[in-house]
Amino acid sequence: MNSEESADEDFILLGGYSPHEAARLLERFTQSGIPFRTRRKTMGYDLTSAILVSIDPARAGEAAEIHRDLFGDALPNYDSSFFRAHRNI
Repeated sequence: MNSEESADEDFILLGGYSPHEAARLLERFTQSGIPFRTRRKTMGYDLTSAILVSIDPARAGEAAEIHRDLFGDALPNYDSSFFRAHRNI
């Protein structure tokens, strides 16, 4: 395992976003100095894709506030490990 993979393990999955929504979210995270990681996920045989966004758990409160400002209260999907009980995903 390289150091980049090790560092990624410390981040928690916030969820999957359309490229447009991910761009909006990541712009705000960058402005606020919130560390994040992204990974592209292709879904099926068509060209539909999602951007998986993971964040530094130490900044989860700030990330949640930004998420609420942009998208309301709901997280994007059930794959999210944002909730403490599910951070082992």
